Amino acid sequence: DRGLAAKFRREFERQCVKGHEASYITWRLADQNQQHERHGATFAMQEPNIKEGAGGLRDAQSLQWIGYFRCHANSLAKLVEKKFLTDNECRLLEKAYDFLLSVRTQMHFINKRSTDMLTLHLQGQVATRMGYPQKHILQRVEEFMRDYYQQTRTIQRITDTAVQRMVPELKPARIQRLLGLLSRRSTRAERFDGFFAKGGELFAESSAIFNDDPQRLMRVFQHAQVRQLTLSYELRDLIRKQLGLVNRTFQYSLAAREVFLVILSRKGQVGRILRLMHETDFLGRYLPEFGKLTCLVQHEFFHRYTADEHTLLCLDKLDALIDTENPKLAGYRVLFQQCETPSILYLALLMHDTGKAQGRRHHEEASATLAVRVARRLQLPPEWRRALVLLVDNHSLLSKTAQSRNLDDPATISHFAEIVQTSRNLNGLMLVTLADGQGTSDAGWSDWKEAFVWQLYRSTRAYLENGETALGAGDVNMEEMRREVSEKLGADYTDEMLAHFGQMPERYFYTFDANAIVAHIRIFRAFYEQQWREDATGLKPALAWKHHPDQGHSEVLVCGWDRPGLVARLCGAFLAAKINVLSADIHTRGDNLVLDRFRVCDAKHSPVTNERDHRMVEKLIGLSSADPAFDFNPHIAKARRYAGYSLSQEVDISTRITIDNHSHPSFTIVDIATPDRLGLLYDLFAALTQIGLSLVLARITTEKEVAIDTFYLVRADNGEKVMDDQAVRHLQRTLQDAAVPAQ
Repeated sequence: DRGLAAKFRREFERQCVKGHEASYITWRLADQNQQHERHGATFAMQEPNIKEGAGGLRDAQSLQWIGYFRCHANSLAKLVEKKFLTDNECRLLEKAYDFLLSVRTQMHFINKRSTDMLTLHLQGQVATRMGYPQKHILQRVEEFMRDYYQQTRTIQRITDTAVQRMVPELKPARIQRLLGLLSRRSTRAERFDGFFAKGGELFAESSAIFNDDPQRLMRVFQHAQVRQLTLSYELRDLIRKQLGLVNRTFQYSLAAREVFLVILSRKGQVGRILRLMHETDFLGRYLPEFGKLTCLVQHEFFHRYTADEHTLLCLDKLDALIDTENPKLAGYRVLFQQCETPSILYLALLMHDTGKAQGRRHHEEASATLAVRVARRLQLPPEWRRALVLLVDNHSLLSKTAQSRNLDDPATISHFAEIVQTSRNLNGLMLVTLADGQGTSDAGWSDWKEAFVWQLYRSTRAYLENGETALGAGDVNMEEMRREVSEKLGADYTDEMLAHFGQMPERYFYTFDANAIVAHIRIFRAFYEQQWREDATGLKPALAWKHHPDQGHSEVLVCGWDRPGLVARLCGAFLAAKINVLSADIHTRGDNLVLDRFRVCDAKHSPVTNERDHRMVEKLIGLSSADPAFDFNPHIAKARRYAGYSLSQEVDISTRITIDNHSHPSFTIVDIATPDRLGLLYDLFAALTQIGLSLVLARITTEKEVAIDTFYLVRADNGEKVMDDQAVRHLQRTLQDAAVPAQ
């Protein structure tokens, strides 16, 4: 009814628009910011909200409502007429909006209901429905999501710019926060180098300043850093239009690289400037190696952001260390304050993931190659080049070693120290590791991981400074330790103590001190007493819990008869109780008794202190001990349903198995990453037992839907490594078949 529609529009104008323009626009921008914060504050989320997230459909709609209240513009074309949008911006915005509408429509068709979260589960299906031709699902998702991020980036940039043109007195919330943090807010204009600063923003004197002197394209960011300014939207537009000046000559110029390195040298003030460079596309032109990360999807399940956003967040995390008051970060703050070459540290973070754009499985080597290229272009001194390449090439090594290797083993420390080479490199690697972990996701860094990282750091630093004497290997005085343990236990434990010292393998005494050994001997006695109280042939092990709140985990000691499948059953009991297993250390005595040490945590990465969880674990272990055919799967399935656990079938995460006979003199080390599923540990441990291998130590981690496990293995018959080529291939096939059983 055209008449009714016209009447409604007149009444709407009279009652809701006139006199409310300013208050509505202020509210609209505040509400938009709240929605962004609720959904991650960036368009570059791994699982974005297509409607309410940054750069989403709501941003484009908000622009039109603001235009309507500001100047009665009821279409994008009207905004072009009134010079708030350019023709090109209008075309790009309409294209991006149509793309998002198409994506959301496909999401509705797939789910048969309204849905706005573009989850990992949906991304492959949407890409297929929208006709992306790549044969492999990962490549299809990568191409589709890169398009998605490019379009949402376009919406965010254009809508922010247009709103600034319409209501320059009202900044988007993220700009308001930035201006609030910047100290120089003089209302008088300060003029310098062809620019002027006013109200915390930097403006150009004329549109020709970069043509007159292309080096200003680098100096403008230095001015913003030194004077604590942000770039006005007009200046950002001008920089984007002049990026053609950033050519090969500019990239190799002495003036540009000197200013760039000075920018990187200002501790605590670098991340914001590099983000400004990236938002204007200058950074990708000056360092094309980084530019290829723009909107690049990361298939690693634990990453929450695109590759470029992850890198920028890492830089922000490093910046924040300079004045952090967080007591947990105090050690890192000291290392950062002592760093003599911060520019190399920032550059290493900037380059650490650039190899991902080349599509290699192991991106570290590719990133290091690109870092060499950048180092040459920047004419870095040889010592700086070596440090940069080492940090980039090994940026994930400290974290991986800390989480997957036996840090009580001298061989681990000496091997790691050979790679790191110097204490200065070790300090840099610690800072890169922290920033990389914190910039990955909210849960990317935990007390558990940090405790292991610091343990590895301290042991390696001592080794680098004092050599092998720092490791204590071979320095264990057995007589002195035996005497100390005897004094703590008393004469009543003499026989048990002698048996323990006579039956435990040598490496055990390098791992534990006297206090720990005392606790272990007591749990062995508890196991024997348990058998006497119940059934002399009973197989139920004894358990003891100890909590480490400062390290974010609990330690569980398990003592019992050694038998096939024991570790798998123990892990099944923990999983059924919704407890995460972080590591397992197996120490088998010569009398066929075993001491297993598990480190576990709850879903919040905290110690497991609830007595109900303890009772459930012990009950399930007791039931499985009494019944060899006991099936944990129903209990595990119930726990996962309760926790909302689900496996995505859309993104194929391939199984990766690495067998390493070089890192350790005594053990074959197997690293396996595979999609998690019910019964995975059972199958893996059963497969090892079947081919005659013994598990000595395990690091067991589950991140979202992927199991990342490390096994230290020896042959059961002679205790030696698996060295024969045919045996290694057989081990590889066996674990592959166990991890991914035939359908």
